[in-house]
Amino acid sequence: MRRRVLFHRNFLGYTGGHGKVFDYYQHALAHAGWQPVVWFRHGAEHRDNPWRQHAVPGETLWRPDAADALFLAGRDWQSYPEDIPGVPVINLVQHVRHADPHSPAHAFLGRRAVRICVSHAVADAIRSTGRVNGPVEVIEAALRMPASLLPPSRRHGVFIGALKQQALGRELARRLIAAGHAVDLCDNFVARDDYLRRMGSADIAVLLPNVTEGFYLPALEAMALGCATVVPDCIGNRAYLQPERNALTPLLHVDSLVAAVERLREASLAAALRHAGRETADRFSLESERAAFHRILDRLHLLWQP
Repeated sequence: MRRRVLFHRNFLGYTGGHGKVFDYYQHALAHAGWQPVVWFRHGAEHRDNPWRQHAVPGETLWRPDAADALFLAGRDWQSYPEDIPGVPVINLVQHVRHADPHSPAHAFLGRRAVRICVSHAVADAIRSTGRVNGPVEVIEAALRMPASLLPPSRRHGVFIGALKQQALGRELARRLIAAGHAVDLCDNFVARDDYLRRMGSADIAVLLPNVTEGFYLPALEAMALGCATVVPDCIGNRAYLQPERNALTPLLHVDSLVAAVERLREASLAAALRHAGRETADRFSLESERAAFHRILDRLHLLWQP
């Protein structure tokens, strides 16, 4: 009989964080010994909810006491205020900000859990607090690209992913247009497939992360799509970033970003970045992520022991 691992989600719109939790749901579903179930506080029928698109049923009631294990991420801890003896908790940690004492997530580090960090940078950050209760494992985040996404018939221009840096993205777009570039600025939420389709149609992708991130998948997605990628260092992306080999890494400043894009007028540099970027993206497969998570599920009872 398969054991039940209960997921918790508060879905108000698609984010990369939700997408990665969905990947782990799918990984658990593929394990012969575990049956994942998801409970939604909000958003079960949201049109961008990946669970809805895959017709995955949810739980009617939030019953952590009836589960064999819990899978929590972000602020899911708020719906699990007291530990239930004998119920292991798997905690997916997706950002270095969990180590920041001013972050609401920081307080949860003292709760016992088997923590899966999406990068070594995240693991190093939370370990440095001295507060972590339970083992820390690292499974670097993997790419999940839609099977329906077809390669573009032709590429042109510069795509700017600026959802997290809207003002900077708009100023960068203005400067690049003035310099003669065709620009597709994406500074608001769009459906993920549309976002990837737009990015994949560009010669160059400029991604503007927060100053710190846990991993930052958009730049790796750009590499997988064959774009010449420009992305500032944001700590978490060091898991895959090789400056000057698979991406240009200017400062998070408009002058530096413009200069990086101008460098890509050199066709040989752009071609070299695209080639190395594709090779990099191939290393971050869902199959590798799934196998690593299955190894944790297989020894969860050992990891949970004091």
